[in-house]
Amino acid sequence: MRYLTNDLAKLLGVTTNTIRRYEQSGFLNPKRDISNYRWYESPDISKAAMVRLYSKCGFSHDEIRSMIKSDNVHDICAKKLEDMDKQLERLTRLRHWLKDNIKLMETVEKLKNDYTTMKCPAMYYITYSSGDKLFKENERLDTLKLFMYEAPEVQLLSVFKLDDIKSGRIISHTGWALKEIDVKKFGMSDIIYGNKFIEYYPAVECLYGAVEIPSEDIYSNVKMNRLFGEYLSDARKYIGERGCRVSGDIFQIYVNTFGSTVNILIGIPFKAKA
Repeated sequence: MRYLTNDLAKLLGVTTNTIRRYEQSGFLNPKRDISNYRWYESPDISKAAMVRLYSKCGFSHDEIRSMIKSDNVHDICAKKLEDMDKQLERLTRLRHWLKDNIKLMETVEKLKNDYTTMKCPAMYYITYSSGDKLFKENERLDTLKLFMYEAPEVQLLSVFKLDDIKSGRIISHTGWALKEIDVKKFGMSDIIYGNKFIEYYPAVECLYGAVEIPSEDIYSNVKMNRLFGEYLSDARKYIGERGCRVSGDIFQIYVNTFGSTVNILIGIPFKAKA
């Protein structure tokens, strides 16, 4: 039985232009009648259907052409399946990060005028700036890229060193943090261990609170430092009233830097006074 281009397009749920592209790509070789109309036979429908199915799986036209000429279609499909598995794994990780960040947004909303205590997970941390200074060492920059691209579940945060605070200085050290439990999951042990630019923070009990500020204020170090200083003063008072003291470096997680406001979650390590 003969089928016209329009018939084939309707069967596959595509446009006639798509059928013509299949022809131009060498997937179909229609015959022509005396009026020069293209017509196809049942095997052409099968070929076009397979092209459509492989396209849905992400095969490019070049890859499909290579299969048409190949003696080993199995290996080409197996390689594509391997690539898809990697993409799925990465999407799963990114979904996990997005899900966690949504939870952090909800936590910030709940803690705007309150505190809570919980254990901060152990993490590895690398800075890209200290105050107004941007670090430019090649090895550090390479590691920063690996944190960003090889470990989707990284967190942007700033650390305020306890020694600086004791000296009356507020200096923000900003960079990327990766949970210790994710190091092996992401296969980053060789990158992390022994890297001179990476700091380790063990799991520790922290007081958590949140602040929300106008987005334009994030560009002012004066305003950001004043905000942090005011928050720290109130949090110290809260901790002191419970017989405890600040016991380590303080960190602030940038939960969201888009929109009209910036959401920041602040964690302060503490322990009972001696």
